[in-house]
Amino acid sequence: MGYLEGIERNQVMLLPATVEDYVTAENPVRAIDAFVEGLKLKELKIEERQAGEVGAPGYHPRAMLKLYLYGYLNRIRSSRELEKAAYRNLEVIWLLRQLTPDHWTINAFRRAHRKTFRAVFREFNLVCGSLGLFGAELVAIDGTHLKAVNSPARNFTKAKVQEALQAIDAKSEAYLRALDSADQEAARQSVSAGKDAGDELRKKLAGLEAERKRCQELVKDLEQSETGQRSLTDPDSRMLKKGVQSVVGYNAQAAVDTKHHLIVAEEVTQEPSDWKLLEPMAAAAKESLEVETLRVVADTGYCSREQVRRCVAQGIEPNIPSKQPPVTRQGLYPREAFRYEPDQDAYLCPNGRTLTRHSDAVRESVTYQIYYNTVACRGCPLVAQCTKGKYRKLTIAVNDEAMKAMEERARTQPELQRQRSQTVEHVFGTIKFWWGFRSFLCRGLAAVQAEFSMTALAYNFRRVLSVLGAKGLLDALRARQTA
Repeated sequence: MGYLEGIERNQVMLLPATVEDYVTAENPVRAIDAFVEGLKLKELKIEERQAGEVGAPGYHPRAMLKLYLYGYLNRIRSSRELEKAAYRNLEVIWLLRQLTPDHWTINAFRRAHRKTFRAVFREFNLVCGSLGLFGAELVAIDGTHLKAVNSPARNFTKAKVQEALQAIDAKSEAYLRALDSADQEAARQSVSAGKDAGDELRKKLAGLEAERKRCQELVKDLEQSETGQRSLTDPDSRMLKKGVQSVVGYNAQAAVDTKHHLIVAEEVTQEPSDWKLLEPMAAAAKESLEVETLRVVADTGYCSREQVRRCVAQGIEPNIPSKQPPVTRQGLYPREAFRYEPDQDAYLCPNGRTLTRHSDAVRESVTYQIYYNTVACRGCPLVAQCTKGKYRKLTIAVNDEAMKAMEERARTQPELQRQRSQTVEHVFGTIKFWWGFRSFLCRGLAAVQAEFSMTALAYNFRRVLSVLGAKGLLDALRARQTA
């Protein structure tokens, strides 16, 4: 049995007469072209060269935006790989009309237009909004840690530097003792071997002294650092920990509309945890969707009384499981078993004893009222069933109605957390595991923000292609241009 055979490489062939023939009518690359062509560059603050300007002609910003969007849609983020694609990828050849920018030019465009990528992401969301692809009722918020261009060995904290200084001191003492012994041996034997050993030890001591000075400079930098850390390769990155895992990088946030799993707001931060990010992300989602009220759902890491209060003040309904679930240990009375007496500003315990109010406390900008009665608890027969301490203390947050309402929603609407995991966690799963976006390529907060904005745009573009199809999206973009 024979095999299929290819043609001779030097055989003359009749290929399609135009590049246009290589791209089908419903190829998604045509939607990329239509979307970028419809952008108003002046509104994006991208200046175009005017006819007659002095200097060699450059590549049009639209062409570079098309190249980047195509690259992120197809998991090509490196400027060198994009340069290769411009030469050998027929879709890119069609998209750029056979232009071939080198990787220096490609990278320079990204560096010069970092803020543009976020603006382009918002422009595409306007398209999604006009097509009714946002439910604009419920948004799921979550974050993930993405690696920076900075190894853990080049990230320092004050404790890490102090440990290094202690190690340098220990090595220096050992070398000094060895040097003293070598000098004594050389003097006793009058041979060059001891002298050579001494010279080698002096070189090592000089190296340790240089390392000591570098550590001392790091200590000064750490005292001025807002994060308490110093990263040498990417100064904006920091050590982030979640459970037993740690990474030197950034905390990337996303707010996702639950209707079609489209990202409505994204942000890259240096925050080590999520508890300060609920209101900023929820407010950004509300602004993007242009609604008066909005429901948001997030995991326990976002639970903060101050953040919940800020959300409620802006017409945002937060749905987050409480960090402190109701006490369920056998024999302990929950807080609900204590009855508040407003006339006395006190609480009555299950045994009828009065817990009076003492000094207040402030944590995370929230005031807590503290109630207890040490004398009453000392002689109470139920104290063993009420507390494991010497007396029972109630800590009540002022204006706690928002937290109570949220806890009640979490109890009666457990399906919201399932919906959250199926929405925003699916987004990060796709980006990190299917697209391989686990680390940034650029350095600095502004640069990695641009990277993540373009990733969010590519994700939304891919989702809309799945929902409408290439032809549906292309028709909508063309209609938008002619409107």
